[in-house]
Amino acid sequence: MKRVLCAALAALVLTLGGAQATPGLDFSGMTLEELYDARAELDAAIAALEGDGTPTFYEDGSYLVGEDIPEGDYALLEREDAVFASVVVRNGDSPDAELILHKLVTGRADIRLTKGTWVTFSELRVCPLGSEPEALDPDGSVGEGAYLVGRQLAPGRYTVSPADRAPLSSYSVYTDMLGTQAQLIKFEVLHEAVELNLSEGEYVELSGCSMSPEAL
Repeated sequence: MKRVLCAALAALVLTLGGAQATPGLDFSGMTLEELYDARAELDAAIAALEGDGTPTFYEDGSYLVGEDIPEGDYALLEREDAVFASVVVRNGDSPDAELILHKLVTGRADIRLTKGTWVTFSELRVCPLGSEPEALDPDGSVGEGAYLVGRQLAPGRYTVSPADRAPLSSYSVYTDMLGTQAQLIKFEVLHEAVELNLSEGEYVELSGCSMSPEAL
């Protein structure tokens, strides 16, 4: 059975890659579980190539990661009619499992979902990271929400400005996105515009404020 799966996967990769595929791919060292995971990723890649380019959105509900929704990185987009958009992640396959994360989402956020966890989306639209609508305004600025530097934002210097009517304006910078072992790097409550330098891989969350790139 293992040899059959290896041959099938190799043939599928060669078919997908066409002339650019690397010949002689060897899956013999992979476990059966690893092969199943690889097959799931290939199935997702095939579905994307066969589709019309429209991203797959997951709506409100609960999902077992690895079965109901693939493991991976996702964009969380607050619905226009949302009151308390949120994501909840539990360490198990049921709503009663240990709580890992409960996060309110304003605007947008990014999250890494791990196989075997139970995730619940409320008042959100969720799609694979990289297939979400453009976050930047034409001038490169962004509003409330959370953004991954190097994906939605370019590394560099930015000006963070408090919103006129916001009861509290603040920003937070983390080492990575939600669902990882991210650490808080910086937090600041704003009373006026400030400058902020962001590096590749950092994750910035804006609350009651907006951010625009500094002119070169």
